[in-house]
Parts: sequence; structure tokens; C-alpha cells
Amino acid sequence: DSKLPSAVRNTLLELFGQIEREFENLYIENLELRREIDTLNERLAGEGQTVDGAELSKGQLKTKASHSTSQLSQKLKTTYKASTSKV
Repeated sequence: DSKLPSAVRNTLLELFGQIEREFENLYIENLELRREIDTLNERLAGEGQTVDGAELSKGQLKTKASHSTSQLSQKLKTTYKASTSKV
């Protein structure tokens, strides 16, 4: 079906597999961090403390996620360039 040579197709499939695994890892890490935040917020609420810094925490998490995403993007670009230069 594909017009691509099998070696190129296999390389692409391998790269997309790596991308998928990286996103799965990031998704799992995100879920764990959200659970931890919820647990800590519940603990603070149980102690009668207010959670004034909740928005700040979310902002910091977004900044960290953005940085991680840009690192992943750069890694993918480098890997793509390296794999296409081999072809």
C-alpha cells in the first residue's frame, strides 16, 4: 500500500513508537502530579488552611510542562534530521 521504501517506513514506525511512548510517560506523570496536588490540597483544607497559591502552582506546572514539551520537540527535530540524512 505504501509508496515508501520499507526501510524508511520501518524507521518512521519506530520513531512514531518512541513519540507515543514519550507522550504516554508524560501523561502518566501528569496524572500522578495532579493526584499529588489534589492530595496536598485536601490535606491543607483538612487542616483549615486556605490554598491561596493554587493558581501559582498551576502556572508553575504549565511553565515546566512547556519547557519539557519544547525539549521533546527539539529532540524529535534532531532525531528526524538524523534519520532523514541516513536515507
